[in-house]
Amino acid sequence: MDERTDVVVIGMGPGGEDAAGQLAEAGLHVTGIEARLVGGECPYWGCVPSKMMIRAAGLLAEARRIPGMAGASTVTPDWGPVAARIRAEATDSWNDKVAVDRFTGKGGHFVRGRARITAPGEVTVDTAGGARVFRARRGVVIATGTEPAVPPISGLAGTPYWTNREAIETEEVPQSLIVLGGGAIGARPKSPKQASCSRGCSPGRAS
Repeated sequence: MDERTDVVVIGMGPGGEDAAGQLAEAGLHVTGIEARLVGGECPYWGCVPSKMMIRAAGLLAEARRIPGMAGASTVTPDWGPVAARIRAEATDSWNDKVAVDRFTGKGGHFVRGRARITAPGEVTVDTAGGARVFRARRGVVIATGTEPAVPPISGLAGTPYWTNREAIETEEVPQSLIVLGGGAIGARPKSPKQASCSRGCSPGRAS
């Protein structure tokens, strides 16, 4: 049986969550669909945890400037507290219950699953309990977001590599690190990892 709703929002990342929440608060019947985590890349694998990593690297850098300027210091990098803080304070160990509750608290209806548009105004969602079909009276918002891009470099497919998600989730720093891409997501995790690499990653090896 088809389920009726005013608006279907496909993808509940930063844009989709905000749009769905505002529409629900305006009194519409809104169905938000997300296959992964409500909130998307930013709070779980981007902006928020990466800033915690940068803060940790900044503290290490400041402590190393004390000798010769304000006394003496001994600095011992430890990735453990950083990884633990990311889990406890930023991501709830990659659990989006708080975000889901925030949306439903505004009157929204949340569905976990992967959606596809199957007819005008019709969205079919593959969920753990089977397919569900929604018919939108007012419209469908497409806010599906992005996936990490893996460049077509010869030999990379057979190499254990990280995307930003593995870089954020790791509980151990690598002995060496190469970062491909210097955008915000690529540059942010590099500095903390470089500061904490178990062999002290040099700029030539972490670039």
